[in-house]
Amino acid sequence: MLRLANSLFAFSFLALVACTGKHDDSSGLTAPDGLLDQGALGPFPNAELVVDGHIAIPAGVLPAAVTPWDVSRVAWRTGFSPVQVSVARLWDLAGIDPASLSGQAGIGVGGSVRMLDLDDGSEVPCFAELDAYPDAVSDGERALLVRPMIAMTVGHTVAVVVTDGVRTVDGASFPHDAWDRAVQTLPHYADLAAKLDALGVSGVALAWDYPIGDGTAPVRSLAEGVPVPATYALDTVRTADTPEDGAVPPGTWKNAEGTFSSANWLVDDDAFELDADGLPIAQGNGDVYVYVHIPESARDAAPGTVPVVLFGHGILSSPEKYLNDPDDPSGVVALSNRMNAIVIATVWRGLTYDDLLHAVTVSGDFGRFHELTDMLSQGVANTLALEKLIDEGTLLDDPIFEGRADRSQLYYYGISLGSIEGAVTLANQTRIDHAVLHVGGSAWSTMLERSSDWPAFEQGISRTIPDPSDRQILYSLMQLYWDPVDPVSYGAELSNRNILWQESMGDNQVPNISTETLMRTVGGQLVEPYVTLPYGIAGTTPTPTSGSPAFAQYDPELGYPAMENRPAEDTGAHNVPRLWPGCAEQTAHALLNSGEVLHYCGDSACTAENTGE
Repeated sequence: MLRLANSLFAFSFLALVACTGKHDDSSGLTAPDGLLDQGALGPFPNAELVVDGHIAIPAGVLPAAVTPWDVSRVAWRTGFSPVQVSVARLWDLAGIDPASLSGQAGIGVGGSVRMLDLDDGSEVPCFAELDAYPDAVSDGERALLVRPMIAMTVGHTVAVVVTDGVRTVDGASFPHDAWDRAVQTLPHYADLAAKLDALGVSGVALAWDYPIGDGTAPVRSLAEGVPVPATYALDTVRTADTPEDGAVPPGTWKNAEGTFSSANWLVDDDAFELDADGLPIAQGNGDVYVYVHIPESARDAAPGTVPVVLFGHGILSSPEKYLNDPDDPSGVVALSNRMNAIVIATVWRGLTYDDLLHAVTVSGDFGRFHELTDMLSQGVANTLALEKLIDEGTLLDDPIFEGRADRSQLYYYGISLGSIEGAVTLANQTRIDHAVLHVGGSAWSTMLERSSDWPAFEQGISRTIPDPSDRQILYSLMQLYWDPVDPVSYGAELSNRNILWQESMGDNQVPNISTETLMRTVGGQLVEPYVTLPYGIAGTTPTPTSGSPAFAQYDPELGYPAMENRPAEDTGAHNVPRLWPGCAEQTAHALLNSGEVLHYCGDSACTAENTGE
């Protein structure tokens, strides 16, 4: 299957060159079979896939899906993702001993596989692994996956280097025949070799490079186009005083559901129509769901004194599953009472409870993947609109609030997906000064395969794209579509904010490496006492420097998933800490006290044995 695919790649790429009459004159690349004689995608990504300054993936070279990937949707980009995963099918050159990869010894620099910024000479911390999908392991066709562990610099070019520290299964150094041939015959790789030599990189067995580009333009354009919603309606209102209208959970005084009118960019509620610059084209207005929760503690509050929290729910869920459940499974109702705060929320389009069927459908027709990220981008725009409705609109004047809301106290709290997309939302507005983001991460293409939520989606993808290495190329490609809704893309906007991230050690749904990649990118300070200090992150006293992001660790003591790209066992580690008193008190204090971070578990880290009672 691979040889046939490679032949098709080569044929398609030759056809492209024949039709255009040239191929990236600036790079000097002339090999239609690519660096590894595997076609345009060997490896992926590479400099050959940028033509005239923009990403240009040739038609027909991507692994076949039911619906072909519409690569024109990323043709506006000038480079690949700041957290782009590199995929190389190297088993035809030599079988790699996984123990020789730098990632086996941990995340960092100077390992047997390296990433170098060719513009400033810095080394990018990375993690290298072989695909652990069972079929890939059993067939001996395990793609090399090289993952940056910090956002790379937009506008720079990055090189991936396989050194002779990588060993084959028989103990020999990784062969450098392909690299020698490329350096001798292709000016681009001769130039790359000279750059690496100038940086003092030795023992190069294979190397390739690609430019890094900004992928945030679609969401930034939506954020700029979001007006203050003109109308809203709370159609369903329930109170503890009138149970005949519907019961409310313990700790609730009132709750309500309704809609507000907001700008819409989705065509047929599915996907964006893009202009020539890759920006979504407005499609008028649409109705957006809104949920309101007023805690029992607000009943006796003085007028104009009750804070407001904009809340972000978790993946494939919805606000009422957190706020209208008598068991209060995530402690959000209890937190609302602790803070004496009103909670208002909408949904993350594309990844809500109601979107589950659509998400599963897309997994079986992976070429439609952009629909999920387009819908999620609309969800960010809707949340920005809700913030405006709260802050500048008429929502808080509604009779349900009885004048108690204080619009000057507006905060954000998000859990899981609500943490991930909450960070994107916060980066695209300045009104909300501080927030708490619980068990969130970044770098979607690295995060998903490791999540205990992944198997249901992987099953659909595997049925239609059976070759594991084909899937790895598409997983890497999909990061280009994730970038607009990935917080790691907004490092500059998040780096000087009073935002607290909370990490659960051994998280089975949002792997720790995805949280820590974001923390390296934004300069997050790890609050002492901590469980473990990750590579490239600074520890700090319980009160971090004002005006800077921080994160705190909580250890459910449920163990850690294997450091491989396979779904974690569902240990529940993702959910446990948010119910601990020490975590809840830290959250409430940070939100109500300008982002100040305190530690409530005594002289040691918060753990299952030390919850801050």
